[in-house]
Formats: sequence, C-alpha cells, structure tokens
Amino acid sequence: MKWSIGKQLGLVGFITVLLLGGCRTSRQPSGPLPEAHLPNSTVSPAIQTWPRTFTDDLGNTVTLARPPQRVITLQPNLAEIIALVGAIDQLVGVTEFCNYPPEAAAKAKVGGIINPSLEKIVGLQPDLVLVSRGNDMAFIRRLAELDISVLGYDPQTLPDVIELVRRLGEVTGHQEQAEQAAQDLRERYETVLRQASGRSGIRLRVLFVLSWEPLFVAGATSFVNDMITAAGGENAVRQITNVDQKKPWPQISREAVVAANAQAIISTAAHGKAQAAEAEQILHRLKTDPGWQQVTAVKQGQVYIIDDDLVTIPGPRLIDGLETISVALARATQCYEGQDDG
Repeated sequence: MKWSIGKQLGLVGFITVLLLGGCRTSRQPSGPLPEAHLPNSTVSPAIQTWPRTFTDDLGNTVTLARPPQRVITLQPNLAEIIALVGAIDQLVGVTEFCNYPPEAAAKAKVGGIINPSLEKIVGLQPDLVLVSRGNDMAFIRRLAELDISVLGYDPQTLPDVIELVRRLGEVTGHQEQAEQAAQDLRERYETVLRQASGRSGIRLRVLFVLSWEPLFVAGATSFVNDMITAAGGENAVRQITNVDQKKPWPQISREAVVAANAQAIISTAAHGKAQAAEAEQILHRLKTDPGWQQVTAVKQGQVYIIDDDLVTIPGPRLIDGLETISVALARATQCYEGQDDG
C-alpha cells in the first residue's frame, strides 16, 4: 500500500515571472516579489505541558514526552516547514530531493523519497520521522516496528498546507512562531483572493504545462488548479471532456489543447534554470507549431514561466507560486479587456 507518488509542489529569495511577448506586440517587464526571511530558530515557550499526543493524517496517534530534538523529514515540503517554524536546529536528516532552504539542504541525506535508507535513518537516532505523500507505507511500518515515532501528513489544498505549518509548529515546540508564520501565509492567500475578485469579470482560460514532451498539464485535483482559481482564472483542462479529471497531472493531446483554446499558458522551468532562455525557446516553438499557433494565448503572447518548485512542492512556497500566478493573470487580463472574443 502506497500513497500516490509524484510531485504536488516561502519564503527566502524571490520569484521570477517572465512575460513572453505582451498583448500582441508589447513587452511588459516583470520584477521580483517582496523577499521574506525565515524566523529565528529559537524554541517557543510551551503553550501546553508535555508529554503531548498528536494524531496525523494516517490516523496514527503518537505521544511525545518532549519536543523532538532529532527530526528526520522524508519529503522536501516537510523540511521547508520545519525551517519556517524555527525548528531547523532540530532537523538532523532529509532526503536527497531537499534543496530549500539551504540550512535544510545541508543536513545529512538519508536517501530518496521512495527508497530511503533504513540504516542511515537509524544511525541518526531520530526521535521523530515525518512522512507524507509518496512514502512507502511498508517502510513507515518498519520504522514503527523499530520504535521510531512517525507522523504522516497529506495536505490536499492550499489552506491545508497553511494549517500544516501550524500543526508542525505544535509538534516541534515552536507554536508561537508557527502561528505567526501560518497567519502571514493566510493573509497573503486572502490578499490574492481579494485582488482576483476586484478585477474585471473576465476569467481567463489557463493551461498550466508541467511537461511538453509528453504533454502533462495541471488537472482539476492539483494544487495548481486551486492556485489558478484563487488567482481569478479557470483551468482550461476542466473543459476537456476526454481527460480524467481526477488525475492531478493528466496527459493530454495537442488536439485537446487546441480545443480548450487557453487564453494564458503557464509553464515551469527547473529550479535555478535560466528562465529567460527557456521562455524564448518555448514561445518560438509554440508560434511555429501548426497546432499551438492556433491557441489564443500563443497569438496574444500570453505565455509565462514559473519556477517549478513553487507549484510542485506542497509547502509554504505554494503561496509564492500563487502570488506569481496572480501577477501573470492580472497582466494577461489587461490584454483581453475590451475584446469581444478571447
């Protein structure tokens, strides 16, 4: 038995959105969003006395005698949250896929998400292992058999991710920092909702492309679908009848893309990759392709690039991704205002 495997993907650095073309021939500049920093790594005064009992998303109940001092995370999003709530000094191990923040990425590596090393985990002598989507249930049971405390979390929505910040703050003894961090994320989320509701009545059809060859896009059950909706758009994939709407990242045909006729296209670039070069290549390819060149978004130059870590890792940086998508859709909406047919 396994949770579904794959990425479902904030607060250091900045976010880059590249607008390719502008409305028809104009080119609009894009800039970084405001920078925010991780809270100081100091333990909050206990809100409640220990020992404390916690129930995870698997239905497991774990009692901890005190805040865990040696935590291992088997998913990148959990490591990011641990750092965000100020518990970075309690983190002793992460997976090979943990690349953010640098303080977490520098911790000891215990292997991959689906094939972590039991020997390395045991050797780090953890008093708590945090798991999530993609981890093998048989492996999790093996940890429990070794009397290693395990808590598993599986956020399904943006509000779930924000709530997970608060929950892990409680687990690690950093409740005050976590409450503040969760409140900050919640306010940013609500700001995007207000901005979207304050725009004109246009709800653009948005196609979010994760992979071009083969063509995988954000489906109706992905975090990205929630982000597009919150930012004031409509996921174009929801209009395609021959797509499994239950899949978070369905594969679709080029014919389906043409039929959906998206008004804005957002694609991903690997974390740290030169996005400007990637963006120019994508736009050139779409404009010269007989199928894609029929899509309104390509005709109008409404194609955007976003760092894939901001939309595929279900952690705090999803809010960065949401803000980035909101900026893109605000600019794209300006292009279509006053037009009778998008």
